[in-house]
Amino acid sequence: MKNLEPPITGNSIKPDLPRPFPGLMIAACLVFLLSLVFAVGTARGLYDDGSHYFMRILLTGGFNEMVYSRDYVDHLYQLPVVIALKLGITVISQLQIAFGIGCFIAWPLTMGMCLWLAPRHFWLVVLACGAGYLNAAYSAVAEHVVAHAFFWPVCFVIVFVRPLTPVATAMLLGSAAMLLRSYETMLFLGPVLAWLAFRRAGGEEKSWCRVVFLVAALILLASAPVALDGTLHPGHGSNANSFKTGFFGVLVAPGWTIGWTMFWTALMLAGWWPAVRQIITHRLSLTVLAAVILLWGAWPLLAPADLDPYKQYEARFLDLLVPLGLLGVALILARRPAWLEAQRNYLVNLSAGLLLAQSLWHIAATEQWRTYLNVWRGLMAAQPGLVRLMDTPYGKKPTVGWQATRFVWVGDARNLGLEISPPKVKSLILPDYIIYDNTVDRNVVKDFKPENLPNLQRYGVDYREYVQAVAHDPILVDRLPQAK
Repeated sequence: MKNLEPPITGNSIKPDLPRPFPGLMIAACLVFLLSLVFAVGTARGLYDDGSHYFMRILLTGGFNEMVYSRDYVDHLYQLPVVIALKLGITVISQLQIAFGIGCFIAWPLTMGMCLWLAPRHFWLVVLACGAGYLNAAYSAVAEHVVAHAFFWPVCFVIVFVRPLTPVATAMLLGSAAMLLRSYETMLFLGPVLAWLAFRRAGGEEKSWCRVVFLVAALILLASAPVALDGTLHPGHGSNANSFKTGFFGVLVAPGWTIGWTMFWTALMLAGWWPAVRQIITHRLSLTVLAAVILLWGAWPLLAPADLDPYKQYEARFLDLLVPLGLLGVALILARRPAWLEAQRNYLVNLSAGLLLAQSLWHIAATEQWRTYLNVWRGLMAAQPGLVRLMDTPYGKKPTVGWQATRFVWVGDARNLGLEISPPKVKSLILPDYIIYDNTVDRNVVKDFKPENLPNLQRYGVDYREYVQAVAHDPILVDRLPQAK
């Protein structure tokens, strides 16, 4: 990564800071990669809809179409685990690793592309990762984060790569194809990128380059009606409304990571004034900022009761607003680089600092997830049959000691329990009262009935102990409380 900070010569403006980059950027990227490896190793891909996706793959042994307009992204999630299945791997814990790789590969892959394409402007995609992806990425199965990720190789090729090369061509067309069926945000991102590609196709390019940009533009333009269809016919009726309510909800109560990101953005904007920049880059100020980064990252461990992973899902609108906002910066860097040269090193370092802080937060939050799964495993080992989460200390309190408790996703709790259970299933966790106050929901309970358990014999899953334990459990027979 040594080419990320080329020497400044001629009439270039002297950098603000001596030489903290590329060192800080390398450190931030390494911590970011470590956070992803940790997430894969702790099965964080099973949080939220991930347990449902993974179970679908286990049952079919191949690719599943979840939502048509997002199908290419869903296949990216599924690809490593499907390959593992075709190779004959049937150990669920090993398949979870493969699934996790598919869930978390998009951003390191696209960031690597951008580093190859335009290393001097790599900080821009780092900033996008910290401000967008890592504010809305706790749910690993989230197609909007992949759409945002593949936005950047397309943007980098169109805006920065001159002349076009064969490698850049492959990255452009491959990324554009992925975006074709990715997420509803392409209703807005697709036409913008297509317009830029059309402009490159009409410029002073070689004939084959014009054809490449024209093809890319058509693919990107085609992504908009696909996204529109996904918006008009969503797989889940509440998606569009929750997207809007999440936007307004975050504005009212931004949450920990987004609140600090707003503060960091203000610091970056303040750097346009040399006097302010000089104050911020003073050694004492840098010490304070380093302390802020450590506090920012460690907060899930320091205040586990405040850790609410769902807040990140509400912030998924950032995977639309961040690329649109930073696209203007990319165009300035390409056409009027002198406008930002005085602030360049300042922006580079603060972008790295943002990535570092957000990555540390994800490591801390993932550690809470890891220990929470251990809590579930302990509860399932404590007694046979159904373990009612709300009858345990972990269900009655927002936090138990230093353990966060808001990870349960009621609709897929059964799948999660099966996926983290030993092959001989003794018991499962029933999160029956969490959403419905003191009322058991029949739609949740029916998934735990023996006759409704998925057939996982090929993976060595044995339900006999569980079936014997729940044979006379009143929760699973007709004596259910009235359900909402």
